[in-house]
Amino acid sequence: MQPDFSLEKYRHDLEIVRLTAAQVMKDLEVFGIDIHFSGDPYRAYDELLLQLVPILSGLYKNNASVFSALLYRIDLSEKEYRRIMAGAESMTRLSEAVIQREFKKVLIRKYFSSKD
Repeated sequence: MQPDFSLEKYRHDLEIVRLTAAQVMKDLEVFGIDIHFSGDPYRAYDELLLQLVPILSGLYKNNASVFSALLYRIDLSEKEYRRIMAGAESMTRLSEAVIQREFKKVLIRKYFSSKD
């Protein structure tokens, strides 16, 4: 049976939301980038998105190597990245994709840790 990693099912799970915020913070911290999270799980998505858009935009424009390394660390495929960047509002959509990928990483980790 395939595990259900659909985002909507877990979007309001407070533990998953907090873990996702922590995962975003952890992955960006490796590059010396601070992300702040108030701890309010109901505002987490907006808080993260508002911070990620200018960060990713700045890295894209000024530090391509860190930008690429960050996407690699987050595990966002080049195919997905290129698809997003071809459209309008690309940095907002890329930031959303980063949050969704981090969300999926948390769900996968939780799923497999519960199998033990």
